[in-house]
Amino acid sequence: MRKRLRERFESTADLIDSVISKFVLLLLLGMFVVINLQIISREFFTAFSWTEELSRYLLIWVSLFAATIAYRKGAHIAITFVVKSFRKKQRQIIKFIMDLFSATFFITMIYYGFKMISMETYQKSPAMQIPMQVVYLCIPLTGIIMLYYVLIEILKFNFREEESK
Repeated sequence: MRKRLRERFESTADLIDSVISKFVLLLLLGMFVVINLQIISREFFTAFSWTEELSRYLLIWVSLFAATIAYRKGAHIAITFVVKSFRKKQRQIIKFIMDLFSATFFITMIYYGFKMISMETYQKSPAMQIPMQVVYLCIPLTGIIMLYYVLIEILKFNFREEESK
């Protein structure tokens, strides 16, 4: 039962990863176009006032959504030489504790991300006049995605514990 549940979560995470990868690629492409438009307009015409702002917001969204992909693949920066000095069972326990810390961080990220969104009800971006809620929405969204990924990791740990008994 637990194995089937874990497999369903994993397949859903694969789908989420696929969608996010395409979304990040689209955001990067948009950022490339906007920055080139900014360079060309500055060089030959009057610079557009909104391009710098949009490129900054796209960079924030790309960074946070790409971080979800990196988290899922375990590609974030880590100090592994200390953990590798422990035995396998101890490493699993350390990983489980780190997953709990990560889950706590992601829950905090979600909570304060939504809190920031609610505080920015009337604020608009200076150049483009878009609601700042849209800009800050990436914080709780990426927190939710990474919390989902860490819950899968915690479920894997629990599953391994049941197998060894």
